[in-house]
Amino acid sequence: MSQIRLSFLLPLGVFLGLAMLGAAALYGTLSGNRTPDQLPSVLIGKPAPPLDLPRLVTATPAPASAAQVTITPFRGKPLLVNIFASWCAPCRAEAPALEMLSNRIAILGIAYKDREEDTQQFLGQYGDPFRAIGIDRDGRTGIAWGVYGVPETFLLDADGIVRLRHAGPLTKDVIDNKLIPALVALGA
Repeated sequence: MSQIRLSFLLPLGVFLGLAMLGAAALYGTLSGNRTPDQLPSVLIGKPAPPLDLPRLVTATPAPASAAQVTITPFRGKPLLVNIFASWCAPCRAEAPALEMLSNRIAILGIAYKDREEDTQQFLGQYGDPFRAIGIDRDGRTGIAWGVYGVPETFLLDADGIVRLRHAGPLTKDVIDNKLIPALVALGA
C-alpha cells in the first residue's frame, strides 16, 4: 500500500513544484519585477558572432561588391545590431527610436526569418535607419547571437565586442537609462 502511495505522490509532488515555479515566474513578469531584458546573454564581453548574410536591396546605396553584410566595415566605431522582423509588432513600435538613434550611431539590421518583400514594405512604412540589412532567412544567425525573440538589440564597441544586449523594443526609458550611458562610456 505504501508503494502505491509513493508512486502516486512523487510525480504529483514534482508536478506541483514545477507549477509553483511557473506561477512565480509568471507573477514576476506580470508584476514588472522580471522583464525580458533580464534574460542572460553569454555574448557580453565577447566578440560578436560572425555575420555573413545576404544583403537586402534597399534605397540606401551599397557598394556594388557588397552582396553580403558583415560587421567588418563597421569596425573602429561602436555599432548597434538590431534584429527585427516585419511581422513583429514591437519592432514597429521601436522604429521611431531607431530612426532617432541612427543620427548618433551606425545601426546594422538583421531581418529575422522574414521575406525580403515584407521587409522592404516594412521599411517603406516605418523608415529605414539601417546602414545595411542582412537577411537571416533560416534563423541560424539569430541562434548564433542567442536571440530569444524579436526585437533584440546589441551594442558592439569599436573592436566588435558585445557590450550590451536588450531584448524587446527600445523605449525612451531604455534609451535614456541604458543605451545612452553605454554609448557615452564607449565615447559615442
